[in-house]
Amino acid sequence: MKLRHRLGWLLLVGMISTGVAHADAADDVQKLLAQGNLPAALQRAVAAAQGADARLRFLHGVVLMDLKRDAEALLLFTALAQDYPQLPEPLNNIAAIHSRSGRWELARVSLETALRNDPSHLLVRENLGDVYLQLALSSWQGAALPSRPDPILQRKIRVALELIVRSVRDDHGSIAGDGPALTTGR
Repeated sequence: MKLRHRLGWLLLVGMISTGVAHADAADDVQKLLAQGNLPAALQRAVAAAQGADARLRFLHGVVLMDLKRDAEALLLFTALAQDYPQLPEPLNNIAAIHSRSGRWELARVSLETALRNDPSHLLVRENLGDVYLQLALSSWQGAALPSRPDPILQRKIRVALELIVRSVRDDHGSIAGDGPALTTGR
């Protein structure tokens, strides 16, 4: 399971941005990301993001996530969510970072906050369902006693694991990791 992402919201955030130079820098970062040139994308995003608009700050966080620099990305997305609380995408990415480390409860809180900001956001709703499934599985596994097997509980665990495995295969073409990974916003 992977939290899904998209770039479409950046058009909305682009209206918040201040000036053509920032738009050009954001376009540069997006092109470098598409080319897979993460070091250059990071360098361009950092240079342009000094006091920059939400779009560049968001792209800077995406590059950090792609580089697996989650601690830095988390700080950036947290600040972005505080500066633009109406936008669900930074909170979606915060949830994805938490899920990478198995911090499902923190991911849940981020996604529920995002939904309060935008109740119609389908991507956040899907991702929240993935988090709920992982939380349910953890709870069921904690309730299972090896000395007293419960067939109903075992069936719940088996079905949840099957759902997670299928979702991971659908997202990646193969099974990856120990649990669902949430897809980030881009």
